[in-house]
Amino acid sequence: MKHSLTIAILSALGASYAATAAAENTGNRYGYPVLYHSEISSARAWLDVSQDRRNEREAWDHDDDEHGRKKPVILDVRRIEEYVAGHPVGAYSIPFPHVTGSPSEANDQTDYIGYDISVDPEVGFLLDQSAKDGTLPIQNFVDYVESIFPDKDQPLYILCATGHRSVQAANALAKYGNYTNVRNIWEGYNGQPKYAYTGATPTQPLVALDLNNDGVVNGDDRDGWAFYQGLPTETKLQKNKLYRPLLSLYPVKAKPGHKSKRDADD
Repeated sequence: MKHSLTIAILSALGASYAATAAAENTGNRYGYPVLYHSEISSARAWLDVSQDRRNEREAWDHDDDEHGRKKPVILDVRRIEEYVAGHPVGAYSIPFPHVTGSPSEANDQTDYIGYDISVDPEVGFLLDQSAKDGTLPIQNFVDYVESIFPDKDQPLYILCATGHRSVQAANALAKYGNYTNVRNIWEGYNGQPKYAYTGATPTQPLVALDLNNDGVVNGDDRDGWAFYQGLPTETKLQKNKLYRPLLSLYPVKAKPGHKSKRDADD
């Protein structure tokens, strides 16, 4: 009974957020260029990748299920330090475009590793040219994903903090890797606040909603995976799911945990 109730709730959430995405934007939440397959809500993504399948009693133990469908995977493209602080259960850490640290002014020597997305406006849209660009070529990111998931029809669900970097990564995989089934997780891990509407127009001044109905409007009311939606998260690090080129940047000993939340902006 509990299993059925959980699936029903997640299904309702998935439908609700799919409708929200359609209402607010015809694509991703920021209206950025779209080269990838489509959007997907956090709730629907978890339903797809979790072992609790609506029409199946057994977990997916292989790359394909008994009906020949490819098992979806979540690629968390947030910085290494964001992933370490908490991530969706079972997600792979493949950071893009920021690998570690933050871009800074061009004359600043702050330690930063990232990809050079300035070369392609369909990937590096709205790039602040005053910021220090990364030096890694976009193709390196695509090649790394291909080394793990060579099947171009593999369902890849891309997640970042709020849905900005995930669109950049999804576009890169579709354009340079020819992946056919890349989907952007619309809300992201943290998400954004929700605001009251009068008809189709946001109420002015903007009124943030108390999504979790606890009487306080704060960061916990953002609509992302780890906050309002409360989907499963962990801090446990599995070596086979970490970004191998910079494995040394992950903690050597990581204690497993759940429900970690990370306040990080795109």
